[in-house]
Amino acid sequence: MSTGPLFGYAGETRPRAGRATIVRDGGDHERWTDGFMPSNADAGVVEETPAAKRPLLVLIGLTLLIMAVLMTKLFSLQINQGERNLGLANGNRIRGKVLRAPRGVIYDRNGGVLVRNTANFDLTVVPSMLPKDRPARDALYTKVAAMLGRTPEEIAAAPEKVLANLKNASGWAAPQLVLSGLARDQALVLDQGSLDMPGFSLDVNPVREYLDGGVLSAFLGYTGRISPEEYTAHPDAYLPTDYIGKLGLEKQYESTLRGENGSEQTEVDAAGHPIRLLASKPAVPGNSVVLTIDRGLQAKLAESLQKQLAASGSHKGSAIALDPRNGDVLAAVSLPSYDNNLFSRGISQADYQRLVNDPGQPLFNKATMGGYPSGSIIKPLIGSAALQEGVITPSTTVEDKGSLQVKNPYNPDITYTFNGWEKGGLGVVSIYRAIAMSSDIFFYVVGGGYANINGLGVNRLASYYQKFGLGTKTGVDLPEESSGRVPTPDWKQRIIKEPWYTGDTYNISVGQGDILVSPLQMATAIAAVANGGTLYKPHFLKDIVDEQGQIQKVAASEVVRRGFISAANLTVVREAMRQTVTSGTACCIMEQQVPVHVAGKTGTAETDPGGNRKPHAWFEAFAPYEDPKIVVVAMVENSGEGAEYAVPAVRETLAWYFSQPRN
Repeated sequence: MSTGPLFGYAGETRPRAGRATIVRDGGDHERWTDGFMPSNADAGVVEETPAAKRPLLVLIGLTLLIMAVLMTKLFSLQINQGERNLGLANGNRIRGKVLRAPRGVIYDRNGGVLVRNTANFDLTVVPSMLPKDRPARDALYTKVAAMLGRTPEEIAAAPEKVLANLKNASGWAAPQLVLSGLARDQALVLDQGSLDMPGFSLDVNPVREYLDGGVLSAFLGYTGRISPEEYTAHPDAYLPTDYIGKLGLEKQYESTLRGENGSEQTEVDAAGHPIRLLASKPAVPGNSVVLTIDRGLQAKLAESLQKQLAASGSHKGSAIALDPRNGDVLAAVSLPSYDNNLFSRGISQADYQRLVNDPGQPLFNKATMGGYPSGSIIKPLIGSAALQEGVITPSTTVEDKGSLQVKNPYNPDITYTFNGWEKGGLGVVSIYRAIAMSSDIFFYVVGGGYANINGLGVNRLASYYQKFGLGTKTGVDLPEESSGRVPTPDWKQRIIKEPWYTGDTYNISVGQGDILVSPLQMATAIAAVANGGTLYKPHFLKDIVDEQGQIQKVAASEVVRRGFISAANLTVVREAMRQTVTSGTACCIMEQQVPVHVAGKTGTAETDPGGNRKPHAWFEAFAPYEDPKIVVVAMVENSGEGAEYAVPAVRETLAWYFSQPRN
């Protein structure tokens, strides 16, 4: 056995194991580290070479792709479906409840209730609070359906429509209507079982009850369930189950009447029992509205007009009563009317079709939206204009022979004849008798000129009509109104493609031809005659009051125009209208029943040159003559003479009105 140094140096004789050999004299010798450090070959070491880049890029790409997928999913969960997922998370422990705001009451000017609220029971559902899996939801639908005697499909329709529409994020947490108009006993069952139907709730939704008997329907309008389009336009102000003003004053004053819903959030345990109230926001009731309408006068005017429709065989009529001192609408009638309670809870298709197909057009507001030839009730306006322009004086006379002949300016061989209503003529008339007896010949001359009287001419005539408010909207506080029409040469050339003739001027000088007016327009115009020359904007709103009955706003009278006719000239016209009642076309019948002096003007407006349809019967009046406090305009469509059918309706109304005690 060989020996060697302990650490591999000469002089050491300790035996070595293994193959290492010590060479003492010159030559190679193995250092001490070589004894326990293996060579590269012995250790299996491979020489390092440059690594390939492609696998690294693939790894980085996969990592980025996975991160992008995760971020997209996270964005979808938190942003796109965040409201839904939050609702699903909270649905098991938080229950929400809407506290409905009562809609404001509508009163007449004397404090009588015209419109109030009544309870309507709805079943609603918040889709985000329903069970996440479909089998569990189906079981819930079946349970709710059994409670109400309905099918599961009826209960599932509304929530499943929302749940299927993943893009409708706002729908997850918003209450959706399932059933409306539930009976009180059904509502009680739902209320008692509410803990066992997560997501569903009983919603007590105030709906309107109209107490006017239908006589104000065309003006009050109605409320109805908000449409998808309306909800989309106002998502922050309404819920999908809310009611909204659809027509008339309910629509006009929607923001005043509606109030603001409140809410409650309650934490519940696993069994659905309430633990504590988390948050509460009280409902803010809507403000109430006091109208200028006199409920008693409204009923009487509607009743009186209905009698004349029945007597004449007419299907349609309308009337307006105004206070000439401020533009207050005291009564407004459009016949036939309809029951707006049909709409407040959701009208059936059969009832709606019956109203739409009614030849009397009950859904059309004839007093404000209708456009009709005025007939002779327009003559006081023409007389006022002619006096103001100096075309005539109170002493100017015209001989009414029953007709007027005018030669064609381009062909003298052609003669046109314009007839008056009295074939034999009325003789020599001044403006007093011309208005009282409704002389067409006098107003042909005053309007279009003849012989030594130049007449107003179409331009001045149209200008004064417009000053009296014709041909434009009155601005009444209703959502819809007709402008009517005051024809001019430009209008005729543009629309009919024909030139304007003197005969056209004659026609609009007696309220015929292409002129169209509404009863409301004529009421505001005659009110300006009655009050001495001030044209007021008509209005239904008198006051706005809060829940405590405190007045929040008083509607101010708004003057549209004044001073366009002098007081002296209007005095002449009013005296002529007084003679209409005392000795003219409305003679005697008025004074026998009405306890105050009345002034007025009859009108019979032709509607068919062929004579196949009867004319419209008109009458306008104001009273007391000495100090006017009310103006009434009534029209019975296609009925006959104004004196025969319109005058009695106004007479009966005024007789009632002035027999009532006044403050």
